Amino acid sequence: MRTLITRTMGASLLAGGMAMSLSATAAEGLYSMDGLSDANVFDSSGEEIGEVEDILMSNDMSVHSLVIETGEILGIGGGEVVAERGTFTVKPASKKAGFDNVEYEVHMDMTQDELKQLPEYNEGWWNKTSESLQQAWKNTKDISESAWENTKEATSSAWYNVKQGAEEMGDEAKEATK
Repeated sequence: MRTLITRTMGASLLAGGMAMSLSATAAEGLYSMDGLSDANVFDSSGEEIGEVEDILMSNDMSVHSLVIETGEILGIGGGEVVAERGTFTVKPASKKAGFDNVEYEVHMDMTQDELKQLPEYNEGWWNKTSESLQQAWKNTKDISESAWENTKEATSSAWYNVKQGAEEMGDEAKEATK
């Protein structure tokens, strides 16, 4: 019984440690925000559709989205749309990926028609998205706190059960030797 409990708890701790170490090493590279600013943006067919106008960050300081300036001809026309993380990929634009010469291209897996459906970057979008992200951040914090309390309670209960089982096994061993 004690061996089963020890193995079960050990496996749980090992799995938790592995999950934490995997998330800590999930980063795939180092990118310069300065180098990403003004990067050319291409649609799924490889046609240039604009350039990165701004980079928007979320509360956890990860990239939330890119503001892409599209359709500008000689400084006239065009607009700004928002491409959320997951709708684009960033890669070096040339072999110049050194410290001083970083240049990027942004590739979208969308056609011209799909790109036209992206939300316009304006105050209404900003306010709605900011409010939504603040609420998501609060919900995540609340869920994390609740999960921590549940984990503490479950761990305390498990250790109590292990202690009780060990004491009972000790009592049984004493009885057996009498």
